[in-house]
Amino acid sequence: MKKLLLSGVALAALVAAAPAFAADVPVRGPVYKAAPAPVFNWTGFYFGGHIGYGWGDGVNVGSNVDGFIGGVQAGYNWQLSRNWVFGLEGDISGTDMNNNAFAHIDYLGTMRARIGYTWDRAMLYGTGGFAWNRSSVLGFHDTDTGYALGLGLEWAFAPNWSTKLEYMYYNFDNVTTFGDTDVSTIKVGLNYRFGY
Repeated sequence: MKKLLLSGVALAALVAAAPAFAADVPVRGPVYKAAPAPVFNWTGFYFGGHIGYGWGDGVNVGSNVDGFIGGVQAGYNWQLSRNWVFGLEGDISGTDMNNNAFAHIDYLGTMRARIGYTWDRAMLYGTGGFAWNRSSVLGFHDTDTGYALGLGLEWAFAPNWSTKLEYMYYNFDNVTTFGDTDVSTIKVGLNYRFGY
């Protein structure tokens, strides 16, 4: 009888202490996931400037011209999907490219399409389109037309600002006054992007 009484008291103590043990068991609540980070949007107008270096050769500018370039660019981008951007850009660059003798390239201009692949704020792009230049040889001026092809890398370092590094190849296949010219440029640029 004594054993039965002790067993009953032990059982009653265990039942009375059960809620206290349950208080120490962690309760699983709802799991909240962090919202995905917003993807940078490249859509919109932009305007900016660039500086760089150019070199080339051809009948209309003599051989081995080189020198500094600087100018402005403007364009519009459309973000087609999370990673693809299509754009149009125009630029014009004044140059001091010459061969220290009789030939000089006064300016280079383009109207081009761009297509880029983005990793959020970074974009690798290819570009190509119509190009023109003005050359001076022995005091005579000529404007030639042709095409331009290039590659670039652009990085949006702030909501409204981006910087780029761009290589461009120009081919002026005009057979008017001075003949054909090939030019290459490498330039860095800074763009202000409107409405971001």
